[in-house]
Amino acid sequence: MILTEEQKRGQDVFFRIITEAWENDNFKKSLLTNPEETLEKFFGRSLPTGKKIKVADQSNPEYIYINIPVKPQMKDVELDEKKLDTVSGGSSNGTGMTDYESLYDSLRSIYK
Repeated sequence: MILTEEQKRGQDVFFRIITEAWENDNFKKSLLTNPEETLEKFFGRSLPTGKKIKVADQSNPEYIYINIPVKPQMKDVELDEKKLDTVSGGSSNGTGMTDYESLYDSLRSIYK
C-alpha cells in the first residue's frame, strides 16, 4: 500500500511518540498516566479539542495486542467518486475500506 503524505506524517508522529517512550521511562510513565498533558509538552502545542487520548502499554512480549478502531459512521459521510468506487468494489484491491482521513484527523493539528 502506498501511503499519502498525510498518512506518512501521522505515522511519523506515532513513531516519535513510541521511540520516546522506549528510550525515556519517565516519558512513558507520564504518557500512561496523563497522555494529553504529556503530548502537549512533547509537541509544544495544544491538542485538538474534543478528543481524549487513551494510551495502553503493549510492550509485554508475552501478549499479542489487538486494537479495535472506531467504526466509521457511514450515514454521516459524503463519498466522493474515489470513495464511492471503493465502497462499490471498484478499486478495493481485495482490502477492506479504511477511512485514513478520519483516522489521522486527531493528529493533523499536532503535526503542522
